[in-house]
Amino acid sequence: MTSPIRALLDANVLCSNHLRNLLLQMAQNDLFEARWSAMIEQEWLRNMTPRTRRRIETAMLPLIQTWFGDALVTGFDADREIGRTDAGDRHVASAAVAIAPCVLVTNNLRHFDVEALETLGVTVQTADAFLSAMFDAQPDVVEAATQEAAANLTKSCPSWDDYLDTLANRCKVPRFVQRLRLSKPARTAD
Repeated sequence: MTSPIRALLDANVLCSNHLRNLLLQMAQNDLFEARWSAMIEQEWLRNMTPRTRRRIETAMLPLIQTWFGDALVTGFDADREIGRTDAGDRHVASAAVAIAPCVLVTNNLRHFDVEALETLGVTVQTADAFLSAMFDAQPDVVEAATQEAAANLTKSCPSWDDYLDTLANRCKVPRFVQRLRLSKPARTAD
């Protein structure tokens, strides 16, 4: 059996609770190996409201660190220039290069020199493109993982349709959601 693809998750895909939950559920199900750096984690938390940040730091982060103890990328030059990558995102690009070959999952494509990263073994994709490619490769497995991710949301308990609407609109993964909807068009809410 081949190893799952390695993916570096940028802070902007970790900020959304629903998208983070979905990506980490898929990584937990061994669809890919989730990685990030301490700097990405700090950037993610810095972009949360103080109340949300405290909740994440006290309740969620310890769980994430338990389940993904090997996720942190270390030993890279955070200031390394990689083509025309924005200075503020050099640390992200450098962390990705350190674990190449990999996919850098980000919703800020314009911040990265995609061609320069490609020559270093890093494919840059939006969360929508990344999730859609995983669905295309293993539709039943990805749908099952997505259902598990929806079931994780025990506070809001969204219906399947509401969950998919949130993913498509707030999380900006409409092509992935379209694939899910087309795979089981007559699916009813759990």
